[in-house]
Amino acid sequence: MSFTFKLQPLLKHRTLLENQARQALAEALAEEAALQQVIEEHCQARQALQQEFEDKKALGMDWAELLIYDRSLKRRAARLRELQAQARELQAQSEQRRACLTEASRDKTLMEKLRTRMEDEHRQEMLRREMVHLDEVALRLGKNRL
Repeated sequence: MSFTFKLQPLLKHRTLLENQARQALAEALAEEAALQQVIEEHCQARQALQQEFEDKKALGMDWAELLIYDRSLKRRAARLRELQAQARELQAQSEQRRACLTEASRDKTLMEKLRTRMEDEHRQEMLRREMVHLDEVALRLGKNRL
């Protein structure tokens, strides 16, 4: 008699949920990395504009040009703050997805342990039955010899 795990569909579903959670986390981490790259590029562009502004200011510039640089720098600083806020939201989302993955992995592991325990119990029961059967055969053979 072979072992059949009656909860195999549930284990399969939990494995699927774990894989989906792992994929969702990977996507969130990829989004986070892409946004971090955008932030780095934005910071570099802002620093380059700041350096250009300082260089031109040292050489002398009129008020209109000074105002243009000032507004550009303020817009870039505001955009950087927006990007950083987005990054914090994505980090929170990644942490939430990581927690979901942890829970899904724990659930799947519990089901796998249950299956292993039930397989072991089934194997022990089969061994016990076999021993009982062999004992009966030995008793019958012993009676026939008498």
